[in-house]
Amino acid sequence: MTIEMGNDEFILYIRKHNPSCRRTTEDLGRRIWEWIRKNAQPAVKICEDQPCLWSRSRGRFISASSLPKTATQFRFNRERLPELYTYLDTL
Repeated sequence: MTIEMGNDEFILYIRKHNPSCRRTTEDLGRRIWEWIRKNAQPAVKICEDQPCLWSRSRGRFISASSLPKTATQFRFNRERLPELYTYLDTL
């Protein structure tokens, strides 16, 4: 079974659970895709530069060191979500 999710969701998770993370949104996006591509087959990019739909309160945090303005969307093996979130906790 597959699921469709985007980097924006994963980066928000990282920013909420590890506010001291100093990686840029670009670096996080790249690392997330690399993990999904290697560990959650079948994995494909559905689209890139999809506008993120942040609420007004979240939207003010859009920056290279906070939340992305756009994000890549992926389709991947949903059974790997627990392991993906364990990986996200290390970033």
